[in-house]
Amino acid sequence: MTTMTQDEVIIIKIGGSSITNKATEETLNQHAIDWFAKLISASVHTSFLFRDKEEQEQQEEENHATNEKRKTKPKFVVVHGAGSFGHHSAKRYGLQCGKAALLKGGSLSPSTTGDTDDDEKCKSNSSSSRQKRKRFQMEALSKTRHSVQKLNAAMVKSLLDQGVNACTISPGISLPGMRAYGRSCCSSSSSSTTTDTNTISGNDGSVAAMELLCQSINEALDAGLLPVVHGDACLLDENHAGILGGDTLVEGLVSSEKMKESVHKVIFISDIAGVFTSDPKINKDARLIRSLKVDVTTGEVTIDDGDGDDAAEMDVSGSSHAHDVTGGLKAKLGAAVTAVQCGKEVVIAKCCSTSAEKYIQGESSSAEEGTLISRKL
Repeated sequence: MTTMTQDEVIIIKIGGSSITNKATEETLNQHAIDWFAKLISASVHTSFLFRDKEEQEQQEEENHATNEKRKTKPKFVVVHGAGSFGHHSAKRYGLQCGKAALLKGGSLSPSTTGDTDDDEKCKSNSSSSRQKRKRFQMEALSKTRHSVQKLNAAMVKSLLDQGVNACTISPGISLPGMRAYGRSCCSSSSSSTTTDTNTISGNDGSVAAMELLCQSINEALDAGLLPVVHGDACLLDENHAGILGGDTLVEGLVSSEKMKESVHKVIFISDIAGVFTSDPKINKDARLIRSLKVDVTTGEVTIDDGDGDDAAEMDVSGSSHAHDVTGGLKAKLGAAVTAVQCGKEVVIAKCCSTSAEKYIQGESSSAEEGTLISRKL
């Protein structure tokens, strides 16, 4: 078991499909939210709790057996997805996942308005059509962001009910230069004088914006506040909106100069028990993969589940949820690879499971399910 120190941080990313009913718009999974809040309250360092000293001491005694090998309890940064709060709206308005847009080379296709005649007009370069398209994009951003913040409020309330000093940190429009694709270190292939809104430039302040987000998180942690960051709708550029997914946020945090030394581990809480050979919701013969190895140079992921079956394949083509616009397991694994390349331990476990509790409480060796993702030696 790894010995923790108070200065070490664990990022916990809990998926929107775990804390909402993703098939029904704006529907909470209150049981899962409350399970998560109770677990965080029992596992986080007591400096993040507002209970009185007697209650804190009692809690320490109750958790002594499971934490006796730790130097102290860790700090947590919570990142949550949008689930049915945001994805339905994003799908309805045609908002893209910002990271996916970047990986496609920054091609920003005009959003559809649902009106064929209007769509044809929007393809023109007239000032009126550009303004109409922009207004539609900003309407999409505003309504999607409003929806996501309802879920965030429910998450924070549940944590507060459990005595945790939880505090929302909203990344979308709050930080200058923040873009829907997170941080980009690539250079624009176009001329520096271009004004084409269909080109994403790496010199847009996105890296600096992510560092500002990490600075806000660090200041919250130092003050004894547990940051609750949410996937968000924000700008792709001055005329286009997109989705800044929770997995993209995790990638930005683990690779940030301001957090890369303090972050010890990343735990993804999902609606399935880990990474499977195929989607277990569709294929009953899908097999849970207990261990994946990452080549930190190439980013290649290989199966290492202890039975010598390295030839097994994974199907990580996307999400089985019809309204998911952020890429599902494929995006999660991409963030996991980045975290491992940055020297972090990574775990994927199922929401409301005993194994997820074990991982968060630092008892990884006794977890019966979940996927460990680590560096290939």
